[in-house]
Amino acid sequence: MIKVQRSAERRYVRSGPQEMWMTFDQGNDADPFQRGFRALDRLNEVKVRPGTEFKLQSDGDHESVTYVREGRLAVRHKPRRDEFLGPGSYQRANSHRRMITGVPDQSPFQGAHLFVSSLSPHRNGEKSSSELKHYSFSDRRGNLRLIASPDGSEASLHLREDVRIYSSVLYPGRHMVHELNSGRGAWLHVVQGSVRLVDQSLGTGDGASLEDESALSFTAQEASEILLFDLA
Repeated sequence: MIKVQRSAERRYVRSGPQEMWMTFDQGNDADPFQRGFRALDRLNEVKVRPGTEFKLQSDGDHESVTYVREGRLAVRHKPRRDEFLGPGSYQRANSHRRMITGVPDQSPFQGAHLFVSSLSPHRNGEKSSSELKHYSFSDRRGNLRLIASPDGSEASLHLREDVRIYSSVLYPGRHMVHELNSGRGAWLHVVQGSVRLVDQSLGTGDGASLEDESALSFTAQEASEILLFDLA
């Protein structure tokens, strides 16, 4: 079973220099994906202007994966520790009470464009930790590049949850198939472009959930980029 959520159905929030599109609107009782999808409880697209900063809050148990698509971020954790993320950077973090992210004034993309996903916890009590890796566009072009997984296989980020995250940059006509093990589901998000999923055309910002399917099969209708979450 496939359910599609269109980009226009996402909640849009603007606060000063920050824009956010929320795939799952927790404040909207009419949103069928109000509580997220399986372990994926947040998937926000964020744009921030250069020379500003914003805060990502955590209740201490959720695990987040942040993908910087464009621009450059300076991430400050508590206790005081800085990390710098550029295009193609993926950061996994858990149990951070606050993360302050500044966008340098000299950001080449006039700000930063990022995607922040959050995974619901199944266990807690672990020490605060974070991990940062870079996956270039060429590394993700034409294939499903494993970005994060429970065992950290294929040089991916280590997740606590039973989730596997993939990223792909596709040329027009590229067909992809991802098998789903029994009992698992998937969320496909179109970062940019257009893909054909069975009889549905998904454009920039669209997403789709898959339940009780043996595989995920889609074709890029134009130059595209996607994120894929394989979820227990």
